[in-house]
Amino acid sequence: MELRKSKIVIKPSGKGKYRTTWIYIPSKMANDTSFPFKGDEEVLIEVQNDSIVITKNNKRSRTIREFGINNITLPKLLEKKAEENGERTFLYFNEEKYSFFEINARTNRFANGIINLTGELHLKKPKISLLMNNSPVYLFLWFGILKSGCIAVNINTNLREEQLYHILDDSDTELIVTDYEYFKVIEKLLSNLKKIKGIYVYNAPKNFRFHGIFYNFRSLLDPNEENPKVNIHDDDPIQINYTEGITGDPKGVLYRNLALSAINIGLELKKIGIKKDTRIYCPMPLFHGATQFYVIIPSLFYDASVIIIEKFNVQRFWEDIRTYKPEAFAYFGGYLHALIYNSPNELDRNHSIDFAYGFGAGVELWRSFENRFGINLFEFWSHMEGVGITMNTVGSKGGKIGSVGKSLDFVDLKIVDTFGNPTPAGLNSTGEIIVRSNINYSLEYYKQPESTDVRILDDGWVCTGDCGYLDEDGFLYFMGKANEIITKAGEKIYLKEIERTTNSHPSVFLSTCFPILNDSESRRELILYAVKVENSSLTPEKLSRFLYHNLAFYHVPRYIAFKDNLPVGPSTEYLKNQMRIEWEQQKQKINVWDNQIQDYLE
Repeated sequence: MELRKSKIVIKPSGKGKYRTTWIYIPSKMANDTSFPFKGDEEVLIEVQNDSIVITKNNKRSRTIREFGINNITLPKLLEKKAEENGERTFLYFNEEKYSFFEINARTNRFANGIINLTGELHLKKPKISLLMNNSPVYLFLWFGILKSGCIAVNINTNLREEQLYHILDDSDTELIVTDYEYFKVIEKLLSNLKKIKGIYVYNAPKNFRFHGIFYNFRSLLDPNEENPKVNIHDDDPIQINYTEGITGDPKGVLYRNLALSAINIGLELKKIGIKKDTRIYCPMPLFHGATQFYVIIPSLFYDASVIIIEKFNVQRFWEDIRTYKPEAFAYFGGYLHALIYNSPNELDRNHSIDFAYGFGAGVELWRSFENRFGINLFEFWSHMEGVGITMNTVGSKGGKIGSVGKSLDFVDLKIVDTFGNPTPAGLNSTGEIIVRSNINYSLEYYKQPESTDVRILDDGWVCTGDCGYLDEDGFLYFMGKANEIITKAGEKIYLKEIERTTNSHPSVFLSTCFPILNDSESRRELILYAVKVENSSLTPEKLSRFLYHNLAFYHVPRYIAFKDNLPVGPSTEYLKNQMRIEWEQQKQKINVWDNQIQDYLE
């Protein structure tokens, strides 16, 4: 906002015992869309030397003042927490432990090394891509890139080759740090990636010969453990996160302030039990924005500890819980599903976990998980592009099982119909979720994608393409993405409801449903893929009969087939676009039941 002069008029009030001070703000400034204050909003007024400072007095502002962090950035937060907590443990990984001080010191070594390297290569704030598995080194590098003033690009390690190329090219990446596991695919793509100046390989075997622009990642390390003191502001671009590519090519979202958003989330996590010395078990991938915003940064802010592992493993889960004794567990819905289907054991109720929080539980899974393990669940919702955040901090005990909660203080949220009109409360008023930030944060793509489910209106509202409804208390219930709600015979069909009904069959492990074009490409049909439990004799024909008994007839998918497994993204969401493409490319549809002809396709 442009700085303008304002006039202060002081008038006597009452019987002369008090003075009332009126601060007149020019209408041009007050009507500016970036003006941070609203009518009847509580503010804090402080006199500092010859200046008057006016700030919001909401929870977020009070928290930031309490911690004494002005112009808050993640590098500054890390420095402050290292100074405050010293040798207290922040990170656990296998047999390794790292204190707040050690995390910061190792981060500084990478930050100073990156600054030296970019100077030698004459690069100005380059994009540095991380294609790495979970490990402490990932965090050291991530923090180090941010401290160096460069821009981090976190890459999903599960991407197909063409998606990986798209991200490296679209992000204008100039430096890559990769695990040796991905060396071959990077080498294969390199000839078409003309901007790459250096590739730094982690975990390379001893006999590996570094050549060309391939270097040992240790060359990024500088012996200097001091803070590089790069002048970083809270509105500087520092990171690009790409969506999972569930509905098309991954899209790059540019972030300017990770710390402030994560602190707002931390305020909600504090309500459910996150506090100093809480241990959070986190099997989520470090490249995922949810891990950064919902686990790593809030834990840093509230002096908690984080346990990371290579990846979620249902067989290893309870062994880890017994070893580390965490009070909390951060999840994606697929993790809960795997634990429910794991064989019962003596640790089901004999463990240290008080609560878990995350995404994608759903009513049935939520209820089953709490009943079996005695762990209270708290659900979030956030759009793929990172706009709009809700959290259910009351859970099932507050009578809100199945809800993803209310929007956070810095987010305005409403449900609208197809004409953009707000809808009343209730399931029958399901519509599109639209959101708007009230702290001058807006969705910012690194490069505007050719197509996206998201639309940004002139008044700042973001149409997310996600659908849901609000109850009478303002709690949000997520019903799926807009392309997962099909209208047939004038009725809405919720694909998630078809999946939930399918999963209720005792012989079905998991399932997914999505629309495809029929063979003549004349209209859309639904196909259901399911994975059977081990040694099941269930057939697609029998499953079809089950669905006809439990769903309206027009909700039953035309095609049904069994798979050994279903491809999922890092957040355990099914990659429906990938499965749709694979279906269309199949010349022969083998063992696929067609409900229209009541027979298998030939």
